[in-house]
Amino acid sequence: MTTRVSSTQPSGETFVAKPEIRHAGIVDVEFGKDVTVVQPVNLYGCTIGDGSFVGPFVEIQKGVNIGQRCRIQSHAFICELVTIGDECFISHGAMFVNDLFGTGGPAENPDLWRPTKLGNRVSVGTNATILPVTICDRVVIGAGTVVTKDITVPGIYAGNPARLLRRL
Repeated sequence: MTTRVSSTQPSGETFVAKPEIRHAGIVDVEFGKDVTVVQPVNLYGCTIGDGSFVGPFVEIQKGVNIGQRCRIQSHAFICELVTIGDECFISHGAMFVNDLFGTGGPAENPDLWRPTKLGNRVSVGTNATILPVTICDRVVIGAGTVVTKDITVPGIYAGNPARLLRRL
C-alpha cells in the first residue's frame, strides 16, 4: 500500500491508494533455437528467431517478429506491427512507434496503427525512434536519430529527421 498526502487534504489526513497491479514477463512467445533472454523483460505474443539475444528491461509486444541472430539491447521498446529481419542490432533505449496520433491524440482504434519493417543487417542506435516505415537491408541508424520516412538506399543515416550521411 502507498500513502500519499495531498496539499488539498486537511493537515494530518492521508489518502490511501491501491494501484491496479499487472504482472508481465514472458507470455505466449515463440522462441527459435539458442535464444538468450535476460530478465526482467516483457515479452508477449511475439516470435524471436534462432540465435537472438534480448537484454533486460525490454518490451516486445504481440505480433512482433524478430529474425535470426538479432540483438535487442536493454530498455528497447518494440510495439505491435513491427517486423525485424535477420542479423539486426537494436541498441539501448531504441523506440518503435506504430501510432502517429493522426486523430490529435492516441488512436483509440488499433486499425489506425501502421506497420514497421526492418530488412536484414539493420543497426538501430541508442535512443533512436523509428516511426512506421520500411527500412531496406544494410542500414545503420545513428544514435538519437528519428526515422520518419522509408529508407530505400543502404547506408548510414542520422539526424531528426534521418538523412543519408554515407552509402554502404
